[in-house]
Amino acid sequence: MFCFTPYALLLAPHGLLDFPPFRTIEYGMFTLCVKDSFAAAHRLVGYKGKCEELHGHNFTVEVCVAGNELQDDGMLMDFAILKGHLHEVLDVLDHKYINDIPFFSGGASSAEYIAVYVFSEMEKRAGNDRVSMKKVTVWESDRACASYER
Repeated sequence: MFCFTPYALLLAPHGLLDFPPFRTIEYGMFTLCVKDSFAAAHRLVGYKGKCEELHGHNFTVEVCVAGNELQDDGMLMDFAILKGHLHEVLDVLDHKYINDIPFFSGGASSAEYIAVYVFSEMEKRAGNDRVSMKKVTVWESDRACASYER
């Protein structure tokens, strides 16, 4: 196992350092993030305002995973796999009335709860002994978002 400085990581791929391929970086953590979107309707039950009425959003969701040990190919996780998992999770919400989905029934359908839902569903798919869920951010608009992280 080799320990690289960030400067060394920049030089190594260009053959400027004579180190064998690395497996574990001991000084930090890698974070990968992907985004996808879905359209859905909801109403905020108990909220005093316009959002208590049925309305919809074009939601954007960013999912971040983290880990400190890379695979043999030098990647923490293939972006395509992470994107595929996120698409599966969001497909359950896409063009649906969120309040009717069992996770949200009897509770809130806020951006905060959507973030918790996506986090827990992604953790089932993407979490393992090397990669863990880090953060989910849900945008209701380009100016308003909510995040859940552990």
